[in-house]
Amino acid sequence: MRARTLITILSVFAFVWWIVSTIRLNAGLVTVRLPLAQPLQLELWLVLLAGFGAGAGLILLFDIAGGARRFARDRARRQAHRAHEELEDLYIHGFESLMNGHHQKALDGFEKVLDRDPGHTNALIKKGDSLRALKRFRQAAEVLERATRQEPENLLALYSLSDVYFDAGADERARVTLERIIELDPETTVSAHRKLRDLLVRRQEWDEAASVQQKLLRMIVSSEERELEQVMAKGIRLGLGVSLLKKDRTREAADIFKTLLAEDDRFVPAYIRLGEALASLDDTETAIRTWRKGFEVTGSTEPLSALQNFYLRDEQPEEAIGVWKQALMLSENDVPLRYCLGKLYYRLFMLDEALRQFQMCEDRVTGLPSLHLYIARILENQGKIGAALAKTKMLVAEVEGLMMDYVCSACDFRSSEWTERCARCRRWDTVGLHLPVVAAPEPTIQPAPTWSIP
Repeated sequence: MRARTLITILSVFAFVWWIVSTIRLNAGLVTVRLPLAQPLQLELWLVLLAGFGAGAGLILLFDIAGGARRFARDRARRQAHRAHEELEDLYIHGFESLMNGHHQKALDGFEKVLDRDPGHTNALIKKGDSLRALKRFRQAAEVLERATRQEPENLLALYSLSDVYFDAGADERARVTLERIIELDPETTVSAHRKLRDLLVRRQEWDEAASVQQKLLRMIVSSEERELEQVMAKGIRLGLGVSLLKKDRTREAADIFKTLLAEDDRFVPAYIRLGEALASLDDTETAIRTWRKGFEVTGSTEPLSALQNFYLRDEQPEEAIGVWKQALMLSENDVPLRYCLGKLYYRLFMLDEALRQFQMCEDRVTGLPSLHLYIARILENQGKIGAALAKTKMLVAEVEGLMMDYVCSACDFRSSEWTERCARCRRWDTVGLHLPVVAAPEPTIQPAPTWSIP
C-alpha cells in the first residue's frame, strides 16, 4: 500500500471520528426560540450544524450572485468590444474612401459611425473633412465646431476647422482658430504658422505676415525647407513694397526693392517694381536703367515689357519699339525678343511688321498656339483667307495650350500672362515665358539661336 493511500484512509477515519465525537459531546438538548414560531428542543450538534449550513448557504449565495455579475459584466464587455470593432471597421472604411477621393462615400461611412456613437470625435473630424472636400463649407464648419466643443484642445479638429474657414473665405474665424492652435502648442505648430502666414498674405496684411514668417524661419531646421521659406519671406517683403507703392509711400517702397535686389540680383519682380517706383519719383533715367539691367541680369523679358509699357503710357510708341530692337542687337537669344516685339507691333496695328517678327519665330518654337493665332489674325486681316485657315488648323491642333505662354518652373502651372507669383504653388518669381524649342537638324555653318526659359 502506498503511503499516500494510507494517509488518505487515516485522514478519512480521523474526520469521521471528529464528527462522531462532536455529535457525542454535543448531544445535550437546547431550546431554540424563533420569532413567530413554537420553541424547539434540539440537540446542540444539530444547532451547530444548522448554523454552519446557514453560513455556508449565505457564502454560496453571494458567490453565485458574484458569478452572475461577473458573467453579465464579461458578456457586456464582449458585446462592447464587438460593437467597438464594428464601429472602427466603419470608420476605417470611411477613412479609406476619403483618402481615395470618394468623398460622398466617406461621408456616408462617417455618418454611420456617428449614428452609433454621436461622440466619436475622429468621425466628426473626418466627416467635416469630407464635407469640406464636397465644398459644403457651412455644414463642415458646424460639424467641426461640434468636435472642438467636445475636445477643445484637439489640434486635429482645430486644423480641419481652420481649413474650412480658410476655403470658405471666413478669414477672421480662420485667423482666430489658427492663433488658438499656436497658443496651445507654440513651439511645434509649423503648419499652423504657415497657414496663418498664407492667410495674412491673402489679406495683404504684409507687416503681420512678415512677423509670422520670421517666427516660422526660427522654427525650421531643414535646410531645404528653410531655403523655400526664405524665398517666401522675400515675396512677403515684395508684397509690402507694392502695398506701400499703392499708398504713395514710394521712397519706402523703393528702399525695400533695392534691399531685395542687393540680396538677390536675379529677383525679377523687384526690378519691375523698383523701376515703377523710380518712375513715380520722376527719376526716369534710373528707372529705365533698372529695367534694362533686370533683363541683362536675369534674361527675363518682363523687365523690358515693363519698360515698353512705360513708354506706351507716355505715348512714345517708337521708344517702346526701340526697347526690343536694342535688346535684339545685344542678345543672342532673339526668339523671345522677336515674339514680344511682334506682339507690340500687333498691339500698335503695325501688322506687316508683326507678321514678319512672328514668322521669324515660327520655325524655331513649337507648342505655342498663341503664335499661330496672331499669324492667322494678321493673314485674315490681309485677306489671305487660305493661309489664315491653315494657321487656324495648326492652332486647333494645339488648343490645349491656347494662349498659355507662361509656365511656373516650380509646379509647371501654365497661365496666359506673367505674374509675380504662381497662382497654384504661390511661389514668387517662378513664372516665365515658355517657348518650347523644336528639334532641328545639325547646322552646316553655325548653330541657329534657340531659346527656352522654364
